Amino acid sequence: MKSLSTLFRHSATVASLLAASTVTVGLMAPSASALSLVPQQEGEVELVNIGVFTPPGLIGPAVTLPELIKSVESIANPDGTFSRLFVDNLTTKNNYGGIVQFQKRDTGTVPEGFWYRPSEVEEENGQLEVGTFKFMFTETLPELTVRYFDTESFPTTGVLDVFADAETDGILVSGENPVPAGEDGNIYTQTWENVSFITLKLGKDTAGTGDGVDFQLETVPEPGTVLGLGALAMAGAFGLRKRNKKSDV
Repeated sequence: MKSLSTLFRHSATVASLLAASTVTVGLMAPSASALSLVPQQEGEVELVNIGVFTPPGLIGPAVTLPELIKSVESIANPDGTFSRLFVDNLTTKNNYGGIVQFQKRDTGTVPEGFWYRPSEVEEENGQLEVGTFKFMFTETLPELTVRYFDTESFPTTGVLDVFADAETDGILVSGENPVPAGEDGNIYTQTWENVSFITLKLGKDTAGTGDGVDFQLETVPEPGTVLGLGALAMAGAFGLRKRNKKSDV
């Protein structure tokens, strides 16, 4: 008859195998957790073709972009100017060297959180939220969600043919493109698949105030990136079982 200690060792091994299997199955299951690609701090985005502001009064350095974003480039506006890009909490007031001055908005008309905010510096103290930006990612994203705030004109916002037909290599699977016009303060969402770069045009520059648009980017991590952890968990459990067998001899 086997000793009680041997029985307990076998029980522990089975428990370890069951636990490892559970962890592995959990890791292999598709993740439903979305990952924001908007920095969670206010500040200016450093563009590859435009340096950040350096005048007195700049509030802090450029924001740190998420690791999945390789670079952001500003594409020339029709008048030859280049818009800048900021990360902004739309309910706050910010002053960038007296050149770009974002006014605080009524909290009842804007969404919470941080948003990418274009700025055509030459107009309205930078408050005209118009611009075109090319995002390059460090890997091909299986899914990319673009969320637009306050789209009131058409066809002026979205992934448009702005230069050399190179607006994106992704495939639109949800939403319309260009983004349709909506009511004041609306939020419109597009979803793209297999995206390594995307060029977004925001807003409409007209006489007067124009149509400003802010946006957010969001992705869902690739489930395959965590399979290695599951394999390690199973390997560790089988290693424990092998050691227990040797100790029984």
